[in-house]
Amino acid sequence: MNDWDDAERRVERAQELFEQHRWSEALEELRAAISINPYNGGWFFNIGLTLDEMDRFDEAIEAYRRAIEIDAEDLQALQHLGVDFHRIGNYKEALRTFERMESIDSAHEPSYCHRIITYSDLGDHEKAEEMFYLARLYKEHCPHCYHHMGCSLRDRELYDKAIYCWQKTLDLDENYPEVQVRIAEAYWAKGEFEAARQHYLIGLRQDPGNTDTLLDLGDLLSEMGRSDDAGEKFRQAIELAPEEPAPYFCHGNWLLRSGRDLEAAACFDRVLQLDPTYPGAHLRLGEVFARRRQLSPARKQLRAEALLRPQDPVLLMELANLLGDTGQNRAAVASLKRLVQIQPKNPSAWQNLAVAQFLIGRYDDGIASCKEALNHDSSNVMAIYNLALACEHLGRYGEAFQWVRQGLQLDPGDASMQTLKLRIRIQRVRRKLVNGVRRLFLRQPRANENL
Repeated sequence: MNDWDDAERRVERAQELFEQHRWSEALEELRAAISINPYNGGWFFNIGLTLDEMDRFDEAIEAYRRAIEIDAEDLQALQHLGVDFHRIGNYKEALRTFERMESIDSAHEPSYCHRIITYSDLGDHEKAEEMFYLARLYKEHCPHCYHHMGCSLRDRELYDKAIYCWQKTLDLDENYPEVQVRIAEAYWAKGEFEAARQHYLIGLRQDPGNTDTLLDLGDLLSEMGRSDDAGEKFRQAIELAPEEPAPYFCHGNWLLRSGRDLEAAACFDRVLQLDPTYPGAHLRLGEVFARRRQLSPARKQLRAEALLRPQDPVLLMELANLLGDTGQNRAAVASLKRLVQIQPKNPSAWQNLAVAQFLIGRYDDGIASCKEALNHDSSNVMAIYNLALACEHLGRYGEAFQWVRQGLQLDPGDASMQTLKLRIRIQRVRRKLVNGVRRLFLRQPRANENL
């Protein structure tokens, strides 16, 4: 047997191993084959497919590139290359690759189909729709197209239309992955909890070992008030994936809501054993300690969460609130500054930042943050009230009074605002009296002036 025959034999063996889901062994055989014959583009393509199964997308991209170097018009390799660019978030290269496919064969439907989801993830939904209709010129009934279009519609909160597209996907391919879960999420967003639950259950029947779906169902059941059923789903997820942190985290949250603080703390400890950087785990432990009035360990856990520099807006808001509750106002300011960088149009984030800035004595910064909150929500009475308080504190009573008047125009019955209005009036009168007495005193002749 010569080397070329050995290479062919290794590729055949790799195919058998691939079908058995023995990815690492298949990859080893394929690499041995191309070390003998590095000019077979199909073998590089197979390496890319194997690496995709192993979620090693950067390496798969290189394999597809090698395949395309050998055959520049390999549409299959180009398609997988574009998909992997999308997977790693390189949307520019993904679009360029799909456009190259179109230039090779303008009737090749996947070149349009995959651009639907890429444009959708870029937020360019008009282009996504354009690609959808172009794709249907060449293949009217494509489950991928309907799936991708559904994702675009969901991102625009057009949930009924998204559900319609995903139902069309199922009409074309009843086992299309994750569509049942996407439909469940859309019904949940619409507030149709029972419909959402039913679709989650169908998704679980299709993929019983999917712990992500199980955890989502648990969260939905919690929102439906079915606390015991939710807890059961979280425990099932732990049994299915005992070395994964997410099920312990969800179960810990459920225990925390149930008032079982010590059991919750044990779950969050387990999360951090499995992943010391798991988002929210230190925060939840800090919450447990804070609830038990153990301020020193609470502060330690909250600082640990802050050091991870979380990017989730909800988590950042909770973290800032807990930092403030435990007297760590400077750290709260830092977290809220990060939050307004992520969500610069969030009035609540600006308002909370203003309060934290006031608490550390940075009144001018706090006033600027209040005004930023009002830029995004002109009817925010709380921001107006805080502005009036800050101006009062700085002795700027005229400005404070103007803010109070604006607040009372929005809510004439606000008792706090009415009390503040009265107090500022008293302060203004007192200042006038003091200033009047001071001027009178300055005008009095000195005792020795007539001597």
